[in-house]
Amino acid sequence: MSFFFNSNEDVINEESQKNFNAWLSNAKEIEVTNIQGYCDSIDNKIYNMHLSKRRVDNVLSLLKTNKVVLSKNIQLSSLGEDFLQSNILSENRKVEILFHKVQPLPIKKEEHKISAIEFNLSKAYVGDLLKLDNINFLNLSDQLLPESKPALLELISVMKKNKDLEIEIQGHICCQKKEGKYDVSEARAKRIYDILIENGIEKVRLSYKGFGSKKPIYPLPEKDEYERIANRRVEILIVKK
Repeated sequence: MSFFFNSNEDVINEESQKNFNAWLSNAKEIEVTNIQGYCDSIDNKIYNMHLSKRRVDNVLSLLKTNKVVLSKNIQLSSLGEDFLQSNILSENRKVEILFHKVQPLPIKKEEHKISAIEFNLSKAYVGDLLKLDNINFLNLSDQLLPESKPALLELISVMKKNKDLEIEIQGHICCQKKEGKYDVSEARAKRIYDILIENGIEKVRLSYKGFGSKKPIYPLPEKDEYERIANRRVEILIVKK
């Protein structure tokens, strides 16, 4: 699987981000064994070697954040420009991921465990913010990725168990210092709002709001993909408990 970069950048480009999201939704029961980084030959060899390493590191961080299974003996290779170059420069600015299918572990029956949302809510007060972990969207979209379903079911369950609970759903994005056409923070918050209503939660207990990138966890511009993912988030404000 190959992901591509714009010239002199170490974060995968917008098209590859879409491809990554599509790949991620189908990346079940796999284990990544190799990550290999490459550059075009525009700059000097030393610079390109460092740039290819940063590309590998950022893709590795992206995989870890999305909980893709990595081999214990994973191999990371930064080749810079030292490979058979394509005549099309953009095809050389890439990271390749090698992976194989693995057998799923047998699922053991377990006693019911309190969810993370329920546990955090038990310690929260009115006015507190709770981050909704594992709620992920396609890039520049309010479309939820399939792995978000368990966390949404937990939130729905918590809202049904706690009849007096009222919340404001808050959406945040990364990277953009100014509001623009790519601000999907409110659309993402409304998507959660709509799902709760569709599952029987009363409108009077819910509201939603988008903050764009006005309230980042990490200052803009972010240093790496880990910080960008942390800033792209959905939180709930406890309005009444």
